[in-house]
Amino acid sequence: MSLINLGPGQTLLIKASRIWRGTPAPPQEGLIYVQGGKVIAISAGNDPEEYLCTDHSREPVPVLELPNCTVVPGFIDCHVHLALDGRDFSRAQQQWTARGELLERVKADLTNTLEQGIVAVRDGGDRAGIGLEVKQLVATGRLAGPLVLACGHALHRQGRYGSFLGPGLTPGELEKAVDSLARQGVDHLKVLVSGIVSFSGYGQVGGPQFTRDELQRIVYRARSRGLRVMAHASGDDAVRLAVEAGVDSIEHGYFLSEESLHYMAARGIAWVPTVIPVAGQVRGKWRAQYTAREIEVITRTWRRQVEMIKKALEMGVTLGVGTDAGATGVCHGQGFLEELLLYREAGLSPADILLAATRNGAAILGLEHMLGRIEPGRPAFLVAVEGNPWEDVSALARVKYVFRPVCSYI
Repeated sequence: MSLINLGPGQTLLIKASRIWRGTPAPPQEGLIYVQGGKVIAISAGNDPEEYLCTDHSREPVPVLELPNCTVVPGFIDCHVHLALDGRDFSRAQQQWTARGELLERVKADLTNTLEQGIVAVRDGGDRAGIGLEVKQLVATGRLAGPLVLACGHALHRQGRYGSFLGPGLTPGELEKAVDSLARQGVDHLKVLVSGIVSFSGYGQVGGPQFTRDELQRIVYRARSRGLRVMAHASGDDAVRLAVEAGVDSIEHGYFLSEESLHYMAARGIAWVPTVIPVAGQVRGKWRAQYTAREIEVITRTWRRQVEMIKKALEMGVTLGVGTDAGATGVCHGQGFLEELLLYREAGLSPADILLAATRNGAAILGLEHMLGRIEPGRPAFLVAVEGNPWEDVSALARVKYVFRPVCSYI
């Protein structure tokens, strides 16, 4: 993989066998003219003559030939935890107080993420504010990586699941917590509506942490501060509470019902299913730590989730792609393709999967104006893969080039 940073004065003509622009239409052969980190023009066909000189300098424009490659919009991971490494939860937490070691690890994780063609990530929070710090380091050029949107701390009920994601709150502290995060410059809010899925008892999930009124207070306050709300919610009761409170996206959503999906579609609430953190537990070296009974529960759990993804698509729910990277067994960047292949197992077409990984992700992050489509005037966050992912989504494993503007667009 080659990373091409597009500077303010740089021009480039990309000649590809196929260009997929982030729409329901299939890819076509064509040219992309990039200048100053933005897409200036796209043309069908393969004749670059009209672009070989710029209008002002008349200097030759470099041409990048990409035979048998498809250029697509950059991918978006809607749910990661940059404070964690996916390998050793305890060790990662210890690094929170060892800044040099932490930054070296994060630097490598950001590189791995970019190498998979992921140009933007949405961080789901941590108690130490690492995600928010990394966002600032990337935005100022001190770390190279994808665009980072961060929530700082996640909101959770005092004494309930989530102590590593943020300080616990009492009902009287909700508005104050939202205001504090807004002052810190977060991009969105993360609220823990439920606990986590059990690996020993099928269908068991830690119950709701907030009442409907409390969740509505959180969402209302977030709206008043211009913040979207991502809701960690598994178990149908928690999902329904989050939907009724008006959150913007359901994260995880294990054991949600078809009825809840119907309400999500009607209210325009997106779903980020995060299958690989569960499915990955019974793959490779991680499988050995579980009993036969636990493996059965985990397998039933992720397979049900896959079935619901297909139903969600049929009902009109907007599907994003989130890996929960940093969670045990999910290293940054590495789980993205695995998540996409699980979407394929759900019965989604390559077109559906590509839209979820690009355009839908941009909408969930609120970055429709700059990500998710290849259009003149948009920043050139592009990925070139060998082969044709419109026919076989596994081609997304063969990333050849990642193009990234070096200018700040957020």
